[in-house]
Amino acid sequence: MFGFLKKKLSESVEKLSDKIRREGDEKPAEKTEKMDKPSRKVEIPKPPKPKPTKVRKMAKPEKPPEVPESKEEPEVVEVLKEEKEVREEPVKENKGFLARLRGKPAVPEEEKPTIRERVAGRVLERKVSGKDIDSLFEEMELGLIEANVAVETIDFLKDRMKEYLVGKQLKRGRIEENVRHTLERILVEIFDQGKIELEKIAKSKRPVSVLFLGFNGSGKTTSIAKLGKYLSKKNFKVVLAAGDTFRAASIEQLEFHGDRLGLKVIKHKYGSDSAAVVFDAIEHAKSKGIDFVLADTAGRSHANKDLMDELKKVVRVNRPDLKILVMDSLTGNDLVEQAKNFDEAVGIDAMIFTKVDVNEKGGGMLSACHAVKKPILYIGLGQEYGDIEIFDARKFVKDLMGG
Repeated sequence: MFGFLKKKLSESVEKLSDKIRREGDEKPAEKTEKMDKPSRKVEIPKPPKPKPTKVRKMAKPEKPPEVPESKEEPEVVEVLKEEKEVREEPVKENKGFLARLRGKPAVPEEEKPTIRERVAGRVLERKVSGKDIDSLFEEMELGLIEANVAVETIDFLKDRMKEYLVGKQLKRGRIEENVRHTLERILVEIFDQGKIELEKIAKSKRPVSVLFLGFNGSGKTTSIAKLGKYLSKKNFKVVLAAGDTFRAASIEQLEFHGDRLGLKVIKHKYGSDSAAVVFDAIEHAKSKGIDFVLADTAGRSHANKDLMDELKKVVRVNRPDLKILVMDSLTGNDLVEQAKNFDEAVGIDAMIFTKVDVNEKGGGMLSACHAVKKPILYIGLGQEYGDIEIFDARKFVKDLMGG
């Protein structure tokens, strides 16, 4: 499930962590280079004095005749003295390379960083910059789009990453952990739009009318059967309404599920008014003390004005307690437009995503949640009646991040 999206998110964490480490490793190195730069030109050190050679003892020569003193001797001494001064003077002035060799400080003591500063700057902490995150998303944007994540959602992820991380000092050994935790936090913000607890609603109102709507082939009828099974196991009484009077065999399909689950189906003839079918089902539930009415409707494109007007009539006449938008998670980026248009038309209360178990990308689901900010009631994970999972945002994100 969502293997491709998981891979891209994992790559994002690793790449951003590497960028932060590299930035932290480069900056102290530049400071050190500046600190070590000598303030004056470094002269070549004096070569070591040659070791005296051993001289064999020879016979004592006869005393040479006295030689008168040379008039040029003072000049030789003066030249040697000047040469000595020239050699010694650079050594006294040099504050850099030679000074360090001899154990002297290369810079004044007040300019030297303390041990604490060196450790904090080079070893323990790294500072996150906005450029790190910008360059990461430049690299990752195409991959996230391939995973069906909308551009608006990518921009949101980037902006929130900056809000949480830019300017923060991260411990070197926990950079990846901090980045991963931050990304998880942002994803939870997108997916966690509250919870709809049907059991609590049923305690305060009876019957609870739930209208299912969505695109053609999104899995509305199967989702109704799955939720009917789930509520029946919770000991609630459920009735089904065959409000799809347009599609061929739609009534028979719902009756097939009702027979298998032991649930009554309220139906009219094909071509009947869908709003009337739902109304009759609600009235039947009131008279029989039934807890839930799960009403099917015809699949329709959000761009089909006539069918959307019919759906508005169903909502206006029956005022359902919940309007659930069912979407095929394999649809991709069009999920965002579906969610926005249905929400603008009738105001959806929650969403169900089907075929999640075979979806490798999953970015459309993330983007739809970000677009309309509605809670997810449950996700479909297979064809069997029990293959649904009540949605838990934190658990879902943990699985998504491989946690």
